[in-house]
Amino acid sequence: MIIAIAAILLLLIIASLPLIIFSTVRVTVIMEHSSTVEELQIAVRALFGLVVYETTIPLIELFEEGEETVKKKKKEKGLKGETKELVQVLKKAFRARKSFLFFLKRVRFKNVQWETNFGVGNAANTAVFAEIVMNAKVAIFTLLSHYSNLHTIPQLIVTPIYEMKTIQTYMKCMITFKLGHAMIAVIKLMKSQKKLQEA
Repeated sequence: MIIAIAAILLLLIIASLPLIIFSTVRVTVIMEHSSTVEELQIAVRALFGLVVYETTIPLIELFEEGEETVKKKKKEKGLKGETKELVQVLKKAFRARKSFLFFLKRVRFKNVQWETNFGVGNAANTAVFAEIVMNAKVAIFTLLSHYSNLHTIPQLIVTPIYEMKTIQTYMKCMITFKLGHAMIAVIKLMKSQKKLQEA
């Protein structure tokens, strides 16, 4: 009886594997930086809605933690150790590029919205910097569309604020990908890192 139940469970797992591998993962990212809100929201939905994960990260804490980590590493390793670590990071990044590009090609971007209110306190300078910011946004998404599937026209908005110094940003996008593609990318990444360790 126990063997029969175990066999049925095993068959169910094997039968459901294709569904799991080809299931879509949806990630919604919202980042807001203003005088009242400083946060990053991430929502993940996978396995046909059976797995749902949501989190909100205060941007200030994120930046402070990163800064503290950098300072700690500088203190512990010194300039020589820091340089050596940087070389290792660059090697790992170079090795990981194929895995990253493989995955990025299979990612779909939807509902992309990026709004920025910008001002430096001077009308002429604000106009110049606002144009630079807009061109930078366009360049980023032009590059992104070359390496991924951009299934939407991004809403890129830059609003110059001439009378005051300010920078406010709101960004929202949804990305989707197949769980199987993510698994393949991770396997490729692990293989490339293993080769780096063996070298």
